[in-house]
Amino acid sequence: MYSVVQMPNHLKPQDHAAPEQDAGLFGVDRPGVAWDWMMQTGQPPEGDDWVRPQVSEAWYRCIEEYRLSPRTSLLRPHAIMDFENGGRTAPATNLDVRTALATMAFNLQPVLRDTSVSLLLADSAGTLIHALDAGSNLGPMGRRLVRLGESWNERIIGNNGLGTAAVLREPVAFDGKEHFSSVLHPFATVGHPLFAHDGGLVALLGLITDQRSSAQTLLGFVRIAGYLIETNLFECQAPGAYMLRMRLNNISAGLTGQDCLLDGLISLDEQGRIVGATRTGLNLLRAERHSDILSENVEAVLGVTIEDLRACASRGEPIELEIPEGWRLKAEFIVRRRPEKDVVQPSRSFATKGAHRAATVSTPGHSSKAANAEPWRDAILEAALQKAVNLQKQKIPMLITGESGVGKDHLVRRIHAEGVRKGRPLVLVNCAAIPRELVSSELFGYVPGSFTGARTGKTGKFVEANTGVLFLNEIGEMALDLQTALLCALDSSEIVPVGGSKPVTVDVQVIAATNSDLPDCVRKGAFRRDLYYRLNGAQFWLPPLRERPDKLGLIEHLWEQEVKAQHVNEHKALSAEVWDIFERHPWPGNVRELRNVLRSCLAMTSGPQTLVSDLPNDFLREMSDSAQAEEEGEAGLSSYAKWRPSPESKALADWEADAIRSALAKTAGNVSESARQLGITRATLYHKMARLGLRK
Repeated sequence: MYSVVQMPNHLKPQDHAAPEQDAGLFGVDRPGVAWDWMMQTGQPPEGDDWVRPQVSEAWYRCIEEYRLSPRTSLLRPHAIMDFENGGRTAPATNLDVRTALATMAFNLQPVLRDTSVSLLLADSAGTLIHALDAGSNLGPMGRRLVRLGESWNERIIGNNGLGTAAVLREPVAFDGKEHFSSVLHPFATVGHPLFAHDGGLVALLGLITDQRSSAQTLLGFVRIAGYLIETNLFECQAPGAYMLRMRLNNISAGLTGQDCLLDGLISLDEQGRIVGATRTGLNLLRAERHSDILSENVEAVLGVTIEDLRACASRGEPIELEIPEGWRLKAEFIVRRRPEKDVVQPSRSFATKGAHRAATVSTPGHSSKAANAEPWRDAILEAALQKAVNLQKQKIPMLITGESGVGKDHLVRRIHAEGVRKGRPLVLVNCAAIPRELVSSELFGYVPGSFTGARTGKTGKFVEANTGVLFLNEIGEMALDLQTALLCALDSSEIVPVGGSKPVTVDVQVIAATNSDLPDCVRKGAFRRDLYYRLNGAQFWLPPLRERPDKLGLIEHLWEQEVKAQHVNEHKALSAEVWDIFERHPWPGNVRELRNVLRSCLAMTSGPQTLVSDLPNDFLREMSDSAQAEEEGEAGLSSYAKWRPSPESKALADWEADAIRSALAKTAGNVSESARQLGITRATLYHKMARLGLRK
């Protein structure tokens, strides 16, 4: 049995310690020293001198309750398994709620774009169900951590933003060696629990970044985002015929908390009983728990009947309430109308998981969807399409960005088909496929005799697209000197054919697309800044398939399209195992890859269900290779990750020497960077290295 013990006095920071010693070690990485000590002794430190109480309590749970060992060199997270049934457990969060939450999280993506922060959404058990930015900047270990299906449960990988938020039921942040698991030491993690209308935990919102110093800033962001998502979820999912939106009458009365920033919501049934509340609603009503007010009549809680509320709302009168604490609230009475859900509803065959779903197979020749189900809509594409069609009326250039295979060319065809230039030419130019020396003649044409072999001349793409749309795909691949000619053509609406002298006026709507990071190309001098701003009149970003909140609905929609296209008469469905693989696959080829895989699956399926054995071998190998690459990336971590302190007790100077060795190993001997990480000057670090007999 472990017990919490105090660290030896000679290892504790002393108040009279020299400023240089304090700054050199204890002033910066106290959690690091405490973790190393716990690594040796197997016991968490006691007291607030080393780590925050929240951290020490979490470490205590990891050792005492979960029996995790800090000596494990590399704790690897893994999905919670259903050992009784021999497979993965179903996500603990209802599928409709998961889809709604993923859509809300997706709407936060513009705020985090171009940052090194990945946004995570886990179910109430801590299993990852959605990720944005998928750890692209986090290195091999980070990418492994953000794979769908990985567990962030505190019982499995120790304390972390998401898992500990579920345990404490409050927002938390951890930085570096405040994490119990060494896997998380290079990162900062932040988590916020998301609660349902009745106070039950439904999901976890989290962030992970390699910018460890930003943990507290991100904690503030995730608090706001979490409360907004909870409010949105409440409005969409909470039961009740009526809703009461409340806020403080005197905003200064709530300056001590968040109550003045957000409206509080409670939902009421037709008899006036409270059937749900947001946390801000609880705070405004001075209630500690949902159980304090749920099923209570609104008259008993607020001193006003449901009839009074209806009457005030019908007369358009303001509603003012006074609660026992003396707070006065303004309230808005809302008769709820169930809005049409704009989130994708997966089919019944997917909504039921495991053996139950495998046993529920639709009869041959019939769709798995209910007869009255609405047709699936690509909400992401349609939102971009609506804006683009309106912009086309003003002839504003558009730039479409996104990874290869996300459907940029499909969006352009839809813009042309539904915009003001429909019925006019649509000319596509792949800037990456045309040889550099031919790009000018392809775009602007050439006159007879302009070069050897030019006997008849040729109209260029600009002239072909006159009065219509010119789509410049892979614009980031265009040579720098040709960008100048393109910029002149866009500015003047005139082009000069190769070998010609007379300009030709054209009326062209230009849409460009790229999977390159054009701002980065501009910074590197590979793309003209003025051309970038000329093309970027309006920008549309299409998310990769792995990050789409409607991914499962899109897969089912394309599967049904493929069944119809191949004129398959008998019923064909994807098995539960195949759905599980599709949900967790990284899909590097995006929608283009998905279409090819579905087409191959359908051709290989002989029975009523597509099995794992029907999937293309290269597709399965791709998932295996991705996992293997991440494992190799873990093994190739820098030498500081392989370094472990010896188990014997050490004096203070030994701890200091170990901290310096670790910093130097991590930075490959870079003294300036090591000094920055240790929080001391370079001269101080040189002094300490000389005193301790250390070399780079």
